[in-house]
Amino acid sequence: MRNTDAVHICVLDWLNHRSLNRGNKMNAANTKNMRKILARVVILLFFGGAVYFGYNLYFRMTAKLTVPAAPPAFSVSYLYYFSSGSPLDIVKQNTEVETDIENIKEAGFEGIKLNFYFRRNNSISDSIAQAAAKKGLYPIGQLVGHDQKPKDRAFTDQELTEWENFVREEVRKNKNLIYYWEIWNEPSMTELRFRYGTPAEYLELLKRTQKIINEENPAAKIIVTVDFTDREAEKFTTEFFDLGGADYFDYLSFHPYNAIDPKARYDLTQTINQEKALSEKYNKPLWITEIGVPDANSGEARQAEIALALYETAYENGIPIIWFHWSDRRIPSEDGKTGWGLVRENNTFKPSYEKIKSFIEECEKK
Repeated sequence: MRNTDAVHICVLDWLNHRSLNRGNKMNAANTKNMRKILARVVILLFFGGAVYFGYNLYFRMTAKLTVPAAPPAFSVSYLYYFSSGSPLDIVKQNTEVETDIENIKEAGFEGIKLNFYFRRNNSISDSIAQAAAKKGLYPIGQLVGHDQKPKDRAFTDQELTEWENFVREEVRKNKNLIYYWEIWNEPSMTELRFRYGTPAEYLELLKRTQKIINEENPAAKIIVTVDFTDREAEKFTTEFFDLGGADYFDYLSFHPYNAIDPKARYDLTQTINQEKALSEKYNKPLWITEIGVPDANSGEARQAEIALALYETAYENGIPIIWFHWSDRRIPSEDGKTGWGLVRENNTFKPSYEKIKSFIEECEKK
């Protein structure tokens, strides 16, 4: 090898090495810059999310409703399968809830019924109550715990103490929002899973619950569902009133599913007349706090016909009514039956929604 060639090779190696070092330094600098940019983006997203959540929390937590003179005439149950997931999941859920609430308000409903579950995290129901109040909808709270005990017994003493703490917490958190509390769902029912012990045991639960609600929110009213929907329910209801149950609640609720029995064994007018007799005897205003029909039984058109008939009859008799429930997208099925909602799983409105909305609009013109 000639000396000049060796020199050329050395020079080339030096240049390549220098270029490589410069490239490495540039890559390192670029990586460092990218990390800085990413860090800034993460910080911006964090603070942006914090501002978003803070904004929503502030306006929701500052929502307040005036004490109502009467219960909302037309309401709908809002059942849901949401979970407390990631921040993005929560943002999505909040957006969907707000859209639902806007649609509920647009339909003319004045109230929204929410469940609050014993021994569960009820933060989502609390949040929905705030969002509903923000739009001027009155939440109706139902305190339930049937899934936390066997069907054939009431609460133990320890469970009753836990129940009292649960009631106090929820009523206190929703003091300026929820003025109607339904105590247990269908405590007299034997066919389903909601039965609460004997009439005397349910009365004890009710006494304790009433005391706490009166302490935490004296303006709140208590709803009890006891009725004559079957022989066992009639027996339970009669004994409950004989024990002095009428002294511990304000509104007498009934769920007239027997009146829309597909076998036509009952009549809606007859059912309402039975409840009116109870109402007059014990001086308690009536409220249908749950009624609905799944379209899986007979199709959407028939569901709409029944919904309209129920709303017309309730209105004619001056009885507030709550439809069970809002959306199949939120709860596709209940008690093994599908299609209870006014909204399909694809988020489009059913004929029942349109019928009820049109009926409420006509009522508002009167």
